[in-house]
Formats: sequence, structure tokens, C-alpha cells
Amino acid sequence: MKKIILFLLIFFSANIFVVAQQQKQLSISCSLPKQLKAGNKINLKVIVAHHLSKEETGNVTCELFNATTNKSIDGWFLNIFPFQYFTSIAGEKFTTHFPFTVPSNFNGKIKIIIKAFCGNAKDSLSQIFNINSKIVVNE
Repeated sequence: MKKIILFLLIFFSANIFVVAQQQKQLSISCSLPKQLKAGNKINLKVIVAHHLSKEETGNVTCELFNATTNKSIDGWFLNIFPFQYFTSIAGEKFTTHFPFTVPSNFNGKIKIIIKAFCGNAKDSLSQIFNINSKIVVNE
């Protein structure tokens, strides 16, 4: 009977430890638009939440890639603030914005990648959008 109780005690203690470790030290959230269209002016709002025990400096990046060629298109999309620093303060969230403009003549797929790093903690998210520019032909 003592062995069973000891086994159950160890088993439940180990499960509690695993659940406690699953909480991310750093997480990002962003309201990505459902679709992007040629000519759109976008202002991505990114929120960085952390559960770090001490104050640390980190950074958040927003990268734009042509999803077909995997080449950077930050300059073409006027992504002029792709890299931003923050200092983690226990229990507080950091909010930042990444403005860019979809060129009116862009056709294809883009991939938006948002990454956050602070010490050894990191998180990222990405999404691919299909963009078709409307070509108007005057007859």
C-alpha cells in the first residue's frame, strides 16, 4: 500500500511540474488581418507578454518575405520600423506597432513573420497572404 501511495505522490508531483513548465516565458499576439489587398496601409499591433522573473531587454521584429521566392520585401512594402527594443517589466505587457504599405502593383504571396526575443525566451508567429493587384485597362 505504501508503494502505491508513494508512486501516486511521485506521479502527480511530476505532472504538476510539467504543467507549470508549459507556461511560456514570452508570448506574442497580433491581430493579423484576414486578407491583404494591393494598396492597403497596414498597422500591425503586436503585444508582447512575459513571465520573466527579472527585468531584461528584448526585441521584436516584423519581417516581410515574398512567399514564393523567400526574399525580403521590407523595402518595397515600406516596412521602415522592422526592429524594436523593449525592456521587460514583471507583470506588464509591451505593445508596439509595425506600419507598412502593400504596393498597388504587387501580385503574389507574402509571408509576415513576427518574432520576439528576451534573454533565452522567444516566441514567433507567421502567416501567408495571397495578394492580387487589380489591373485596370482603359479601352
